Amino acid sequence: MRGWTIVMLGALALAAARAAADDRGAGRGSDIAADERRAGADVDAAAQPRGTEAGAAQPGGSGVAAAHGEEPLGTIVVTATRTAQPLEETTTSITVVDQEEIAKQQAETVTEVLRNVPGVDVLQNGSLGTNTEIFIRGAEADETLVMIDGVEVNSVTLGAFDFGGLTTDNVERIEILRGAGGTLYGSQAVGGVVNVITREGRGRPGVSLLGAGGSGWTGRGQVASSGQVGRLRYSLAGAYLGTQGFRPQNDDYRNGTASLRLDYDVTEKATARFFFRYTDSEIGLFNNNNFLAQPDPNARQRDAFLLVKGEWQQEVIPDLELRLAASYTRDDQHFDDPPDPAETSLTTSHIPSAIVTGEVQANHYWRQIATTTAGVEVEERTADVRTATIDPAFELRSRFDEQRRNVAGYFQEQLRLLDGRVVGVGGVRVDGNQDFGTAVSPAGSVSAKVPGVPGTRLKAGYFESFKAPTFNELFFPGFGNPDLDAETSREYNVGVLGGWWAQRVVFEVTGFDRKTRNLIEGTVQEDGTFRAENRGEAHVRGVEVAPRVVVGSDPTVTIGASYTRLFRVDTPPLLRRPKHRGAVTVDLAGRDLGRPRTRYDVNLNLHVVGDRPDVDPAANFAFKENPAYTKVDLAGSYTFEGVLPGKGDLTVFAKIENLVDAEYDEALGFRAPPLNVLAGLRAAF
Repeated sequence: MRGWTIVMLGALALAAARAAADDRGAGRGSDIAADERRAGADVDAAAQPRGTEAGAAQPGGSGVAAAHGEEPLGTIVVTATRTAQPLEETTTSITVVDQEEIAKQQAETVTEVLRNVPGVDVLQNGSLGTNTEIFIRGAEADETLVMIDGVEVNSVTLGAFDFGGLTTDNVERIEILRGAGGTLYGSQAVGGVVNVITREGRGRPGVSLLGAGGSGWTGRGQVASSGQVGRLRYSLAGAYLGTQGFRPQNDDYRNGTASLRLDYDVTEKATARFFFRYTDSEIGLFNNNNFLAQPDPNARQRDAFLLVKGEWQQEVIPDLELRLAASYTRDDQHFDDPPDPAETSLTTSHIPSAIVTGEVQANHYWRQIATTTAGVEVEERTADVRTATIDPAFELRSRFDEQRRNVAGYFQEQLRLLDGRVVGVGGVRVDGNQDFGTAVSPAGSVSAKVPGVPGTRLKAGYFESFKAPTFNELFFPGFGNPDLDAETSREYNVGVLGGWWAQRVVFEVTGFDRKTRNLIEGTVQEDGTFRAENRGEAHVRGVEVAPRVVVGSDPTVTIGASYTRLFRVDTPPLLRRPKHRGAVTVDLAGRDLGRPRTRYDVNLNLHVVGDRPDVDPAANFAFKENPAYTKVDLAGSYTFEGVLPGKGDLTVFAKIENLVDAEYDEALGFRAPPLNVLAGLRAAF
């Protein structure tokens, strides 16, 4: 690790020397490009330029600009390379979901909008708030890295992130990297990366109020404010989401979330940032006894999640940026299941866990041709797991209190040749882990315009990634194995991206092939117990298709779709992941001809999920086919502009989930919610 750090420092010195040798004007390019770099040079600070929008689950540029017949400004993304980059020039597969698309769907949770993203499978275990996981390109749930404002939030003990409590409050955009991202982000970015970015304050300070109610005694409220005061840009929000659920008992859920983002321009070339997010939630686990084919009347889970991050970003010399960041996350989980008629045991657990991260990253820009990124990251994870099962016939207690440190260095070079007609990215990351040793993750990818076919680019890439063993796999009493190695993967991608007629027609097709080795699985021992061992292997191929068409200007009709086909090359089949899945979105937006100071939006979402193998908890977890289902959601809004004090807007909105009242289980034994309605008002001053 020490040798790699020396290499990184040498690369930074080389970049500094190169910058000093350049002519200042020739090296910097336009002032606009420099401003873009300052605004969006890292994965959490980047904010899309005002008016730049991207439709959900679409690979093209601004859906709003295209809808009005304007030349789109072009979406800027950061998760793919840790630097600001036009979406159309990315060499990997990335999807952007912005706050406008979140509002169109009236989505309270992040998972609602992720369902439209190609290559992403969402698995919710029952009603609102229950454990929810995602699978990207067939990878396991713990092989997807999830970040909030560039901070990792995956579970320290389980590996996978539970999306059940992640709401869209104060979220500006969600970037989904489909495909391996281990070269920049390290462990768990095997299938992809999801980065949820908090809204950046802009313009005149404003306040918004939201209130809604609906089926199952569901209620939602939010108070938010954002804007700019002098050098300070801010956004903050407090929100509540609660429901009594749709089951006879113990199906309730409540979620309180507070979030804050501050951006302060200390000087023209230096910005300090602060991020805060806190969520307190509680849920009744009606399905906790589904292995006994009985409801659970009293199992409860409480979670308290905290994220704090500070960051300093500065242009130290012309064309050389330095970013320093430190973050802390804590997840405190309590589970209680008293005895009930079907289960005589008392089961409790308390699992506080934390991740502390420090990072230094440098970006050097050379003549708008080359961008060099180098960084060092130090991370420490801790968990204190206490569980107890007390029965009239026996008593079991277990505990482990562990910590693990990881030190990593990464290096990446981006080349933009022939005025962007060819873009190449290559890099490598070296992780030194306290438990399993060293992991090296190289990657290379390229994007090139197709000669003679305007608006069309070809993409190809090779990526290696790894997943470190989780704390449960290493330390859990009776199951953990401290001798585990990391899971490793290699992936190939090939694709075509096209955008024509001012992005009114966009089309993307991507094929991928990924092989993962050293999969960690529970293996039966001679004494009948299970122990984690490196035994498995998975080889997955797939195709993703994502078209979009925009018709008209007022009203505007936007039709988007996504389709994913998974091929499991080896056996057994992928659990809970269908071979076929698709989504179609139709959005109608415009102004009421009879009321010029109004606007409306109607959004229809159709999701089709094919048959998939699963395990039946009511049949001793035997393998069983989970049948295909179709889900339809409808959302709409009507806004009266300038009718409130201070020329504020008033919006009436409503949505219907599961419009056709389909009966299905995303996971066997966990019935999805029936038809339900939510309606409310939003006031913006």
